[in-house]
Amino acid sequence: MAIYDFVRHMLAWSILAAVLGFVGFPWGMLTYKIWHGDKPIDEEFGEELLRRSWYYGWALGGIAIVFLFLDFFIINQFEIPAGPVHIVFYVCFLSVAGWWAMFFFSLEDFFQGLILAVIYLYLPTLVLYLLWWLIRWNPLFTYVLGWLIEPTA
Repeated sequence: MAIYDFVRHMLAWSILAAVLGFVGFPWGMLTYKIWHGDKPIDEEFGEELLRRSWYYGWALGGIAIVFLFLDFFIINQFEIPAGPVHIVFYVCFLSVAGWWAMFFFSLEDFFQGLILAVIYLYLPTLVLYLLWWLIRWNPLFTYVLGWLIEPTA
């Protein structure tokens, strides 16, 4: 079904963007500045922003790998249909990303963290998707998508 395939691709792009946080963790600083807007950032928090971004990037990358392997393991081991499992893992991954953004960046509520996580994950994903769309070649995306079993109708 088309919705399951879409969610599979979104989960693959999300995991890819999260794993790129291992090397692109300074992106978390810029993400916070985009989310925060024109308001001035507290001086003490500004000094801690790189460290918080580093923690968030590595934690999110690590949990993305765990989610990828759990998705693969549950579908193969228990023979559950792949489509619903991908949906559950996608929603859970976004929830964890939002909660961790709230925690690591000391935000007030979950939805602020979710907005920050969406900016953190999907602006790089947009760039990577456009490049993939133009040249139809992205070995990292193909590798991650290979771990996510294709849903059957």
